[in-house]
Amino acid sequence: MSRRERPRPTTRRPEFQESALRSGAAARGRPERARAAPVADRRFFQALLPLRFFVGATFLYAGIDKFLDPRFLNSAGPGSISEQLIAFTHESPLAGLVTVFALPNPIFIGVLMAIGEIAIGLGALTGLLYRASAAGGAAVSLLFFLTASWSVHPYYYGPDLPYAAGWLTLALAGNGGLAVLHVPFPGWLAPDGDAAAVSPERRALLQGGLIAASALAVGGLAGFGGLLRGRDAVALAPASPSPSATVPGASAGVPAASAGPAASAAPVAGQIGSLSSLQPRTAQPFTDPTSGDPAVLIRLADGSVVAFDAVCTHQGCTVQYDSPSGLLFCPCHGAVFDPTHNADVLQGPAPVALTALPIVVDKTTGAITLHG
Repeated sequence: MSRRERPRPTTRRPEFQESALRSGAAARGRPERARAAPVADRRFFQALLPLRFFVGATFLYAGIDKFLDPRFLNSAGPGSISEQLIAFTHESPLAGLVTVFALPNPIFIGVLMAIGEIAIGLGALTGLLYRASAAGGAAVSLLFFLTASWSVHPYYYGPDLPYAAGWLTLALAGNGGLAVLHVPFPGWLAPDGDAAAVSPERRALLQGGLIAASALAVGGLAGFGGLLRGRDAVALAPASPSPSATVPGASAGVPAASAGPAASAAPVAGQIGSLSSLQPRTAQPFTDPTSGDPAVLIRLADGSVVAFDAVCTHQGCTVQYDSPSGLLFCPCHGAVFDPTHNADVLQGPAPVALTALPIVVDKTTGAITLHG
């Protein structure tokens, strides 16, 4: 009889043993050695890199720009956070929350918004706390959609909802281990002195502290830079008077008088400007006595004069006049209006044109007053 051969022992470990070893390593706080992702998965995460870097860099820039803009962190005035919050109370479904929690502390809300955007941008670009940063970006974008972009119709003209969708995609997918900043942790953070044994919770806490400290540092430097730049915070700067200039003509077919008599004439009741101090392609701010809104008086390139309510029809920010282009633009959300065509909208998100104000130009003195 032939003797039955015994099976030779295999050097391959059973699957349950390999799983047990991995579980034991995790229980001891030692991370499992990273394995190379499949080619298809790696290509998927590589395809998300342009979206990741775009939204991350945009949020980082948006936060820095808020500190660089001397008008934004003001309690009042054109382009300020306070003015924007007041505009949010008009049509936003979150108007009640904005009124109760945001309006009493506009500067704090503005600083918190800027620091949050910087932190989210840093998290996306470095890969630290990546999913949490992406989820925060989606939440912030959704908040902006419900406030700043809520009145934009149709909705696809507003930028905030696409940002929310992009951030949500990144939060669900993760970074796949690509383009992640390596942060070495000292061994004293681990109970046994082994830096590799630092728990995931403690790593997340340390990464969050690093991002928060970096965001505060970047925001502080940007705020200091904004103070050094000392940019003019006046939305509509009045034109410099030039009595010796020749004045071509006035609005609505009314010819203008010569600059000499107009310059020496005494102001009349209700006067909002004069032809002698308003040269072509310049603007002068004033307050509409009827509505109390900021308004703007513009001398067009052809010498005619027009006036408009300066409150943007999108979210109530005060528009500015750009002399080189001869257009009015909103510094908050980018709406552009053409004063030569009744302030019609050239670029969204404003839904309608600015309100035109009737004016009267005195043929003798050159005084400009509101009609009625």
